[in-house]
Amino acid sequence: MTFVFRVLCVFSLCVSSFYTSAAERFPLAPPDTSSPQATYLSFTHLVEQANQTLLELPSLPATEKEAARQSVYALFNKAMQCFDLSEVPKSSQQRVALESVMLMKEILDRLPEFEAASIPDQSKLNYWRLPHTQLIIEKQADGKYLFSAQTVDKLYSSYQLVKHLPNRNGAVEDFYQYYSLSAGKLIPPAWFGYIEALPDVFMEEFSDQAIWQWLALAIVSVVLFAYGYAVYRYIGNTIMTPIFMALGIGGFLYLISHEINMTGKLMSTLNVSGELLIWLLVTQSAYLIGYKACTVLPNRGEHASNLRQSVTQIVGTLVGSALAVSIFGYGLSRIGVPVYGIVTGLSLGGMAIALAIRPTMENLIGGVILFLDKSLSVGDYCQIGQVSGVVERIGVRSTRIRAKDRTQITIANGDLVKMEIVNFTRRDRYPFSTQIGLRYETTMPQVEQIAYEIKTALLAHPDVLESPLRVHFSSFGEYSLNIDVLAHIDTKDRNEFLQLQQDLLMRIEQIVKANHAEFALPAQTTYLHMSANTAEQGRSKSEALT
Repeated sequence: MTFVFRVLCVFSLCVSSFYTSAAERFPLAPPDTSSPQATYLSFTHLVEQANQTLLELPSLPATEKEAARQSVYALFNKAMQCFDLSEVPKSSQQRVALESVMLMKEILDRLPEFEAASIPDQSKLNYWRLPHTQLIIEKQADGKYLFSAQTVDKLYSSYQLVKHLPNRNGAVEDFYQYYSLSAGKLIPPAWFGYIEALPDVFMEEFSDQAIWQWLALAIVSVVLFAYGYAVYRYIGNTIMTPIFMALGIGGFLYLISHEINMTGKLMSTLNVSGELLIWLLVTQSAYLIGYKACTVLPNRGEHASNLRQSVTQIVGTLVGSALAVSIFGYGLSRIGVPVYGIVTGLSLGGMAIALAIRPTMENLIGGVILFLDKSLSVGDYCQIGQVSGVVERIGVRSTRIRAKDRTQITIANGDLVKMEIVNFTRRDRYPFSTQIGLRYETTMPQVEQIAYEIKTALLAHPDVLESPLRVHFSSFGEYSLNIDVLAHIDTKDRNEFLQLQQDLLMRIEQIVKANHAEFALPAQTTYLHMSANTAEQGRSKSEALT
């Protein structure tokens, strides 16, 4: 038995020296995770080298310290690759991986010693459990053997159970405890010396953090609230407000993570909450940017401007919403929310959702049809069914019309596309149509002369088009001789048309009077006539009375 133990010791030393020399010869090579034994040895030797460099760091010349720091970071980054971090949110993976390396080191240093040669060195196993622990090295889908995701999740609770045990290597200081109570990531910055110079009470641990860390967290939180107040106070509610707030929260997370070095579940909670707020603010910014980007299209003329204003309101909303949903979905995946699972679940209930949003989709499609058809735009005066007024807004769901009596009428786009739309603003010219009624005492030569002079006056007017132009004696009315007048006025502006129409009517009135004619008024003439018999009977009665 003694001989076997010696052989195992020699084999373990040989394997250890092999991994050490391999790591020195190939510093860029990833850790060997081809078997449970390879993963265990890779991890322990990487951590031992990093620990040795950290112990030598204070005594190194200033010119060599930076290179030593980078070497420590590189060794820890390699050691992190021995863990399955698939269930850790992407935003927390770097921090959790670093803490996992130190927690695993402290746990292994307190476990009963066992020979590395006893660990299976074959790639056919699905997993291997460290003796007397719940720490598992598990085979991954790509064939690598890594400390399992369940092991990563239980590392802190396992550390709490064994941290009171003595270190097998004789080390007095708990490396993880020193890391969690100090500043910076892994290697404390120079300014941490001022914290260590404070009374010992500031370095005492309270709820897994040092007292000085709690005080620093409180100060940074107050600064963040003051920053947020200043942003909303001086910048206001603009497109830049959520961007500045996201930057402020990002700076807050950087300080508490990389400088103050909050650790454990507290940091996980702060990190998830902060990241969620950041992505909500970024989502808001994305929506506003997408909307604004679609509403700054150049306008060419009033009609084009109104049309673009209508189009960009919907296009901007759709583009902004698409950007917001995409970015927020990515942000949720960063903090560990199973976005793809949610999308899959929604697809299963797609039929119910489709039925629920059918009216909304009808209105949305109706709005798109209105824009493609270009039947109306903001500012147009239209008659829609029994409703007439000026189009004020064409939204995603409905269109708003301001009637003549100043009431606001809202029509769903889905209903609007099914209705008859008369767009008066889109006229390229205005028709001038009227009927003149002359008294029956007017002679036919007068009627002919009046019609001729009216036509001549219309032809001479600069704003009246030559064709079509019709002035004709049209009918014998109940009380008038009727002359129909039809012409087109070359204007698109209704107010200008009304002014020109007034001028033309006044000119017609002058022509009628100049020809000694008069306009007919509704009148009736009653003729009374008695027959011969009735007259004879009347005379007989008169003679009898006399």
